[in-house]
Amino acid sequence: MQSSNDGYQIVWLIRRLFRAMAQKSNDSLQGLGITVADRAVLEFLYPDEELSVPEIAKRYQVSRQHVQVTVNGLLKVGLLATKSNPRHKRSSLIVLTYEGRAKFRKIKKQDIQIVEKLFSRVPEKDQRITQRTLETLLAQLK
Repeated sequence: MQSSNDGYQIVWLIRRLFRAMAQKSNDSLQGLGITVADRAVLEFLYPDEELSVPEIAKRYQVSRQHVQVTVNGLLKVGLLATKSNPRHKRSSLIVLTYEGRAKFRKIKKQDIQIVEKLFSRVPEKDQRITQRTLETLLAQLK
């Protein structure tokens, strides 16, 4: 049986890994003209999602205000566009533009290369176990 200290150490490692991955993501976005938050919104909408700001915030468990600020910046640079929302007159749907979709494809290709390198020395069996474990933990938190 695993002690609570073992569980704490696993959570601690996950937090450290999350921060290290966030920094790696931030580094990889240098020169692309977008932030980690911008990247996340592009990913939420890729390839063809149509979501309102409140829907993005709820689905991805971030504040509506944070999403709105990020969306506003991406609208300004032409990576996102608005579309009328048949379910709500005052809350437009947010969609990727052609440029936004192309930008995210480039980012995703770069991400895949980084992830493949990261996992290159981790056996597939261990990857599957890790994925199942993380899915179980996430499900328990929801």
